Amino acid sequence: MPCRPHDRAVAEKLAADLGVSIPELAAKMFEAKSDVSTFSDAELLRMDSKEYTVAGKELRVSVLETTAPKVILDRKASLMRSMVDVAKEDGADQVLLFVIDILREEATLLVPNDLVKQLAEASFGAKVTGDTVVLPGLMSRKKQIIPALKL
Repeated sequence: MPCRPHDRAVAEKLAADLGVSIPELAAKMFEAKSDVSTFSDAELLRMDSKEYTVAGKELRVSVLETTAPKVILDRKASLMRSMVDVAKEDGADQVLLFVIDILREEATLLVPNDLVKQLAEASFGAKVTGDTVVLPGLMSRKKQIIPALKL
């Protein structure tokens, strides 16, 4: 939701009174939110996650919003291995992990198998050639990801 002019003025006055730079504070907040080093793979896969049924397949759709996608994507191999266990433990056919880069306004979907490849190509019109696919403009599970999912 856009910031109203009055709200912006109040925020700027408050920041000035406190001697705080809004852009610097926002950057620090995003950096703190992006620090996932203490979380296990399973915790990351369940952190911001919802279950959905698509074409008879039970899916756990997980999103991780970050300003530092490389930190998460550096764990890609381990995360993809953990997807199998998390799916079994949670009674899902598949875990989908979307790493949302909030600065670049794009999502990277991990593609561990043919089911996810098929889903990515059918749902988002993407051409998948490896174990990840970048989906420009994809930012919202509720508004963009879930409505598009199909096999």
